[in-house]
This record gives sequence, structure tokens and C-alpha cells, in this order.
Amino acid sequence: MASKPVPVEETAAAVASEPPRLLLLAQTAGNIADALSVAELAALGNKVVDDYEKDKSDRKEWEDIATEMLAAASQDKKGDDKDYPWANPSNVNVPLLTIAALQFNARMYPAAIKGDEAILCKVIGQDNGLPMKGPDGHPMVLLNGQPVPATVGFQASQQAAATNPDQPPQPPEIAWAIPPGSKAKRARRVSEYLNTTIFYRMDGWEADTDALLTQLPIVGCAFRKVWFDAEKGAQSAMVPALRLIVPQSIRSLESSPRITEEIPGIFPHEIKCKQREGYYLDVDLGIVDEDKERLLLEQQRWADLDEDGYDEPYIVTVDKEQRQVLRVEANFSPSDIKWAQDGKPSRITPGKFYVKYGFFPHPEGKFYDIGLGHLLKKVGATIDTCINQLIDAGNAQVAGGGFIASGLRLQGRAGGSVIKFRPGEYRTVELSGDDLRKALVERTAPNVSPVTMQVLEFIMGFAKEIAGFKDILTGETASTAPVGTTLALIEQGLQVFNAIAKRFFRSARDEYQLLFDKIRRYGGQVVAQDYLTVLDDPDADFARDFADKDMDIRPVSDPSAVTRMQKMAKAQYLESQAELIAQVGGDLREVVRRSLEAADVEDIDKLLPPPQPQPPNPAEQMQVVALQARANKDIAHANKAQAEAEAVQAMTGPKVGKENAEAVKTAVGAQKDKHDLEMQAMHEGAAAAHL
Repeated sequence: MASKPVPVEETAAAVASEPPRLLLLAQTAGNIADALSVAELAALGNKVVDDYEKDKSDRKEWEDIATEMLAAASQDKKGDDKDYPWANPSNVNVPLLTIAALQFNARMYPAAIKGDEAILCKVIGQDNGLPMKGPDGHPMVLLNGQPVPATVGFQASQQAAATNPDQPPQPPEIAWAIPPGSKAKRARRVSEYLNTTIFYRMDGWEADTDALLTQLPIVGCAFRKVWFDAEKGAQSAMVPALRLIVPQSIRSLESSPRITEEIPGIFPHEIKCKQREGYYLDVDLGIVDEDKERLLLEQQRWADLDEDGYDEPYIVTVDKEQRQVLRVEANFSPSDIKWAQDGKPSRITPGKFYVKYGFFPHPEGKFYDIGLGHLLKKVGATIDTCINQLIDAGNAQVAGGGFIASGLRLQGRAGGSVIKFRPGEYRTVELSGDDLRKALVERTAPNVSPVTMQVLEFIMGFAKEIAGFKDILTGETASTAPVGTTLALIEQGLQVFNAIAKRFFRSARDEYQLLFDKIRRYGGQVVAQDYLTVLDDPDADFARDFADKDMDIRPVSDPSAVTRMQKMAKAQYLESQAELIAQVGGDLREVVRRSLEAADVEDIDKLLPPPQPQPPNPAEQMQVVALQARANKDIAHANKAQAEAEAVQAMTGPKVGKENAEAVKTAVGAQKDKHDLEMQAMHEGAAAAHL
């Protein structure tokens, strides 16, 4: 059985004498390639390229189809010339895939991005606040803005009331350790800052999202890379699936032994600049042509560079052609190391940079998802064949042709025997009609079988089902259809699309959570100052707001309502239920907000008043009243207030129903009996004193 891992902070005894090489590697920021020997670099470079080529070969079938379908969607298929049934026949490629990709992008783009909002932080748990407790465990109150015990606060309140008998005593305000609504305010601050980061601080985040939503339905998957740059802050980039290579057999990126990203389009002068800056190792790449692009491989992999028998995660950059290592960077920090009790590392958590966006999970359970290109490849080829046959048959019938007897001589152009006619033209020949008819035999060009048309329509129906572009979704529906019928048709037509949309939003949630973690971990004082500047809120505290774990980072959009008509239908339903929502104590302000959001109204916060803080817990209020009564030596009032407090606590506790009602009845009865006994004792004591 393995030793129980403990945090690195608790292993000071194991590393106090001399930090192991593992910690030195984890603490090193930058390129550590120069610390490796020439032999180690050569072995590492060969291993990176060999593993890359192995993984690329493993997914070759998927990659070939994806490459072909990208060309088909762009209507840029080259090298596909046909020579059957004759030279240069009809070669139509029906743009099924192009239409499907455009439709998916047109629906998902406005659903994923609403103006300059994409991220919403949602509060987890209650947001009723936490009263400040005194040493005795009772709530504190405010006296001149300072928290004091409740008894002191109420005595001061009574003294103030005694000096002004015309006004009843005002109970002091409860002191809050965490004010009501503070979670919601913090969530709004974090949401606003994250949205500002991706829309105004990142280069091309929205354009990358647009490209991702175009490639995703064709190829089947795409990736987003999120990292933190010391100079630019949090950054993000879309990585096409064809450029990110992993083993096909893995289940997730987290379980992959390596992740290789191809970095094409790098010219020699760019590499030399980074070598002079020290970012890349200064090695000879054998560059002959300065205008020839180099392919670099950035691979996240495991290697045992500290020679302790345990592999560590690194990011290795290699020039593929020369297999030369340019950069090695530790993909872990000291806090990512879990130590066993014997002082040896038991687990190292590598840094995470990529998020996978999937379209349709591979039926065989392979890592790379499949897209419409894979699903429509054979169906599209059949449709193209049927249409090209129809066109070729029409061309054959229009062109005509046949056989001419060898003894027949016709005077054509340039003295030849071939005569071509314009429409409406007649030619004179030196032959009788009977002789001409006997010498000419027209070639038979039979019509295409009606079955071909039936098969074509049949397959087109399947293609539309797979591609998901129904007439009702493309706007081609009867304008006389009732609204309810139209909404029902939209709901039915979006069944497949909604499932894909949920996968997209699930991945978007992972991306936004990764962005939050990168900013929280690497932001530091620079981001903390920027956080205050952007929000201009005195309550904004970067360390506190980003340290808490009680927020759910998720997309703004609802994956179950991706069309505007669906959103408006939900908003109208909420408005119709406003009275019922108010009766149960719901927030009507939230009803109005959601209706305005469904209508895509901007600057909603400027239209709505600020939310009112929630009232304190009724049981807490009654406890304070009980303390006030005791401070005034009013035993009867104290007991009554205490009974009411316990009754309210029973009614607002976790149990609801018959058992709760019995608990309330028992508590109130017990307090009443106690009150009666104490009052009887007081009267008896007064009578005895009088006697």
C-alpha cells in the first residue's frame, strides 16, 4: 500500500537540509535546456519527434477524413478531376457540409456570446449573510459604528430613549461578519473582470471563437489553449484539432502521457531572435533557406530529468526537421508536488493549458470526436454521384451524336464531314432525304431511371437529418402557421442541436474555470491593481474574491434555449407567473432582469434599482429581542421573546411538515408553562414580602 501523501508545506523536515533537484527544477522559471548535456538533449529531441510521429500515425484515418472534409466545406477540392463517362464530365459537389457548418455557426455564435458577456459567476449556497458573534455566542450589534455585545448596545439604546421620552427606543443594527448579498456582489465583480479580460485584454478571443464554431461541426473537435503571460496577462488561442496530436486511445487530455502542438509558420529569423533573447537554446538548426518555414513541436510530456526514478512533467519545444531541442520548461511548481512520508514525491500534478471542444463523441470511444464531415462523407458522395449522372444524361441528350455510313460525304466546315447546327438553322446537302436517313443512325441516349430521383430524395432526407438543417430552422416555413405550432416545430427541430450545444457549453465552462484558475494563481500584485482599476469598487479585493471556492464559473447563455424565440417564450412564462412568485416571496426584480436579458436589452443594471439586502434571519432577530428584554430585567418579556425565537427557528429549520409543527407546539407550550411558573413565583414572593 502506498504511503499517504501529504502537502509539501508539511514536509519541511524532509527537505530542510538540502532542497532536492526536483524542487530546484520546480522553482526554475524559464528554459532549463542549457542544464542538460548534449546527449540528454539529443535523446529527448529524438523521443519527442518519435512519439509525435507515432501519435500522428495512430489517428491517420481520422485526420485524412478531416482534411478532405475541410477542403469540401470550403469548396476547394483539388486533384479530383474525373474522366468517366467521358473526359471532363459533370463534377458537382453539393455543399451539404458547407450549409450545415454555416447553419451551426449562425445559431451557436450569438448564443455563445451576448454582446461583451460570455462568463457568469453564480453563487453556491445561501447568501443571507453571517452575523458577528460575541464571546458568549450571541449576535453583536453596532454602537457608534463599532460592534459591541448585544446587552451593551441595548442598554445604550434604553439610555438614549430615557433622555427623549417622546421617541420609542430604537434597537441597534446587527453587526455582520459577512453582510447579506456579499456573495452575489463578489460574483458580479469576478464576472465583470473575466469578461473584460477575454473581450478587451486578449487578442482575438471572439474571432477565435467564431473560427472554432466554424471548424467544430466539420472536423468534430477543436481546442482552446489558455495560459498566463508575465507581460500580457491571461491569454487564449484556438488550436485546430489537426494541429494538436495525442494518442487516440486516451480518454481525456488529463490522462494523456503527452500532448503535442504543431507550431507552423515559424521562419528562421524568428527563431534566431528568440535564441538571442535566451528563450530558445542557441543550437545550429542547419538553416539553408531563410524563407523556408520551420515546423516546431511543443510537447507536454513526462521525463525523469532529476534522475530520481520518477518522471516529471515538462514542456519541450523541438525543431522537427533537425530534432533539436530548443526549450525545456518545468510544467509544475513546488505546490504541485505531493510528498510521501519518506520524503519522496508520490504525485506531481502538471499544469493544464488545453480544453477540448467536442461535436459528436466517437462511437468507438476514441479521443477525437467526429463531425459532420465524417458523418456525411459517404452520403454526400452518393448524392454527388446521382446529381452528376442526371447532369451527364442531360448533356448527352442535348449534344446528340450517332453513326454515319462510310460512303456518305457531307460538306461541313473546312471540308470535313462534321456539321454543327445553331438553334433554328437548316443546312443544304447533295443527297435525298431517304439516302440521308439511311446513312445516319442516331446514338441512343436513354433517360435516367425515375428510381434515381427517388433514391436522391431519399438520401437527401437522411443528409438533412444528420446535418440538422430543417426548413423551420432556416426560416423556410409557412407564415400562416400558428405561433404555438411554430415553437413546437422549432423545439423538435433543435433536439439534436441542443445536445451539441450542451457539449459546447460544458467545454466553455471548463475553459472559463481554467481562465479563473490561471488568473488566481499567477495574477499577483499587477492583476490585483488592475482588478481595482477596472471595477472601480472599494469592496474589490483580488486576493479575497479569487480565493474563495463558493462560486460556479459558467457561461452566460443557457444551452437549452439557444434561439431568441425560445428565450422570449421563457421570459413570457416568467412574467405570467410573477404574481405566484411574489406570493412565495420570490424576487420580482430577477423576473424583470431575465425578461430584459431575453430581449437582448443592454445596460440592464442602469434600468433596474440596486438589489435590497436580504433581511436577517427571523430567529436571530428574536434572539436579539430576548437579549434586550433580559437587559431591561423584564423576565416575562424575555421568556416570551425566547419562546418566539425558538418557534421561528423550528419553523425555518431544515424540517418542514408535521414533525416541525409538533416541535413548534411543544416549544411554545414549554415556554408558556415556564413563564406561568415564574410569574406565580414572583407574585408569591411579593406577597411574602408584604406580609
